[in-house]
Amino acid sequence: MLKKLKIKQFAIIDDIELDFFSGMTVLTGETGAGKSILVDAISLLLGSRADNQMIRSQADAAIVEGEFEVIHPMLKQLLTYHDIEYQDTIVIQRKLAKDNQNVIKINGTRVALKLINQISPYLADIHSQFDTTQLIHPEQYIRLIDSFRKDKVNQYLEHYKLLLKKYIEAIHEYNKLKQKKSETVQQMDLYTYQLKELDKLALEENELENLQEKVNVLNNIDQINYNLAESNALMNEQGILEKIYQVKTNIEALSKTTKDFQTLSERLNNLYYELQDINDEIEQQREHLDYDPYELEQMNERIHDLEKVQHKYQKSISELITYQEHLRNVLDEVENYDEVIKEREEAVVSTHQAVLEQAKQLTQLRQTIAKKVSQEIITTLRELEIKHADFKIVFESQPCENPFDTSCFKEHGIDQVDFLISTNKGEPLKPLSKTASGGEMSRVMLTFKTIFAKTQKVPSVIFDEIDTGISGYIAKKIGAKIAELASIAQVIAITHIPQVVAEGTHHLAIKKDIVGEHTKISVGYLSYEERIEEIAGMISGDTISDSAREMAKQLLIRT
Repeated sequence: MLKKLKIKQFAIIDDIELDFFSGMTVLTGETGAGKSILVDAISLLLGSRADNQMIRSQADAAIVEGEFEVIHPMLKQLLTYHDIEYQDTIVIQRKLAKDNQNVIKINGTRVALKLINQISPYLADIHSQFDTTQLIHPEQYIRLIDSFRKDKVNQYLEHYKLLLKKYIEAIHEYNKLKQKKSETVQQMDLYTYQLKELDKLALEENELENLQEKVNVLNNIDQINYNLAESNALMNEQGILEKIYQVKTNIEALSKTTKDFQTLSERLNNLYYELQDINDEIEQQREHLDYDPYELEQMNERIHDLEKVQHKYQKSISELITYQEHLRNVLDEVENYDEVIKEREEAVVSTHQAVLEQAKQLTQLRQTIAKKVSQEIITTLRELEIKHADFKIVFESQPCENPFDTSCFKEHGIDQVDFLISTNKGEPLKPLSKTASGGEMSRVMLTFKTIFAKTQKVPSVIFDEIDTGISGYIAKKIGAKIAELASIAQVIAITHIPQVVAEGTHHLAIKKDIVGEHTKISVGYLSYEERIEEIAGMISGDTISDSAREMAKQLLIRT
């Protein structure tokens, strides 16, 4: 249960520290005094998202800290996994900073918000002022049902989601392949023509570059021939090689007398033989140099064809060879499409069957939960003075027999749920969202919360005006029901109803005052006499009469 709450620089709260106790604690105060701010602070400790607008205007940061006393094996397992010390007491601290450098700690260890959300179900359950509106939105009913056996439902739901993902992927692959086939078939003539055209050209890597080089040689054959002939003459007719040979021989003779000439002799020797090879290469080039006009014409025509196809496809020869292979593969695939599509179709059917079977098991589990919850709701509503209450949770599932129709599969399953209620004898069951009054809605939600707290063994339950729309004798019954819940869980209830306030074991009052230029919030526990005044004020308004005090005393008398 919640043992202690510290709040600093949060909203209009400057600095408060509160101790909480077992049983039922009621929290009262004028509208706007800051009661819901306390709920907002506790919500932060249970994982709600932070907003730096919550920081008091004069401050740079706000701190909310709560101490919970909880014994639960799953809680211990979670905290141990994250190396957080835990001895049945958890201190959660959240620091909100205007520079968004927010910090979350559990027992002094910095953690992520995800962990807070994982442990919060073992700490407390909060009913906000807006939770009752869930009852007018049938799409929220699944979540309410699942909350009664969240551990079991989550096992089924996670498996369902995994199978649903596989099914959606199978559908996607099937549709993608069919679309690809359709597009390919439409382009068949074009692809066939392109492949024939490229095959006819018999493309080769680097062919264009090689041809351009050969053509360049033939176009400059006269210059090449002249340069080669002159070079050959210089090497032979003018005796360059012979002179180099003589120099080589002279230095070689000197190398026998001293080591200083050995390196030079080796270099001259290498130079001579290298020049000899060069001379031989020049002679071979001259011998093979041949000008063939027909060959030049053929090469120019080939270059033209290759450049033309490059321009046409806007691809290089290398890219065209790759594209040619792609076309061949695509056209080959067309012949095998039907077989592959059949395989993908079978995958769709099998994954559809698997996810549908899991969805049906999830439905059966929910129906089992709903049957038990419905009976408890009827019993509790009758205790809350809806004497002839009847309540039923009905399930409707869309037909999901077509494997290629995904519309009936939702993230939460295939179930559509409605809550039907009858509050008067002889009246038929009708949708709760359309027929129940505000007071009936409050009693139904209190019933849900009561059953939930019992089944889930929630250590703390916080009610933020769950008694909206209730008054008189019914309010007394509501208060008694909340007090009954307080026998098995700590209850903190914000309320404007005197009959509910009187049921509290502990009474906190919150006040808002203007001190100088700032608003100051104060919260404190009331004595018996102070409780009489507070309840009497709720009954009679600004001027408290003696009769209102007597009524307050009567409400506080416990039978």
